[in-house]
Amino acid sequence: MPHLLRLLTISAILGLFVQAAHAQSARQQLCPDGYAALSQNEADAAITAFQACLAEQFYDWPQEAELRTRLGAAYLASGRSEEALIAYNQIFALVEANDGDVDNPLIRRNRAAAYLQLDRPEDALPDLEIALARIPEDGFTAVLAGSAYLDLDRAAEAVAAFDAAVRAEPSYASAWIGRSAAFVELGMSTLAIEDAREAVSLQPDDPGALNALCWALVRAERAADALTTCRAASEAAPDEGSITHSLAAALEQIGEVEEAHALYARAYAQSPDDPEITQDYERVFGATP
Repeated sequence: MPHLLRLLTISAILGLFVQAAHAQSARQQLCPDGYAALSQNEADAAITAFQACLAEQFYDWPQEAELRTRLGAAYLASGRSEEALIAYNQIFALVEANDGDVDNPLIRRNRAAAYLQLDRPEDALPDLEIALARIPEDGFTAVLAGSAYLDLDRAAEAVAAFDAAVRAEPSYASAWIGRSAAFVELGMSTLAIEDAREAVSLQPDDPGALNALCWALVRAERAADALTTCRAASEAAPDEGSITHSLAAALEQIGEVEEAHALYARAYAQSPDDPEITQDYERVFGATP
């Protein structure tokens, strides 16, 4: 199952990260172009605008922290994870130096997202636990926690985190996708398929939701039932290695070996650092890449 964070669209990430900003027009006046870009889901434009605002004058520390928080969110949405982590570490240093609230849940949550994008779930989890203590009903924070638990092979704890997200925000497809993935890891196929179907009902064209259903069915040895969904996921996100891998696994299971092997090779080319994809590549082609 792919890292959940990779399957969140840029618009979803931006929308979740800047929710609080929309209600604070006074803060938006600090950098109007930056906030306008965020509201239009334009991550690169937001980065340019916030960088310019931070460079053009000195701010009181709360204002600087606010601008750097939004810059970090834009970095995350554009996939510039290292720069996002630097931005959030700068914020922590600024807040700590001025005796501010170092457990601010927005900053903790967003730094955790940067850690997850960098495949550092062990560093993300402490930030997420602190954030959840302050905002226990925030579905996105719970999804990030579940993703961290999954990456650390702690599937039972992942189920609990995703369950909290489902209860907090029942219409949030990523929560259902995550819980499905956790159920798959626990061998609970029926529940995994049910959750994946719910995700697809909420977001019928979303490649992450489609892939969740594809993977749950494949892992339940029901590849024939999965194939149409797997192909739809691949068509929606042809360059996502984990989705290519799911389709390859489905085809191999129904005996379409030639096409499956070609897709295993493509999946490895797309995501060479994914351990499951690498394992199947080595199994199929009989050599270490």
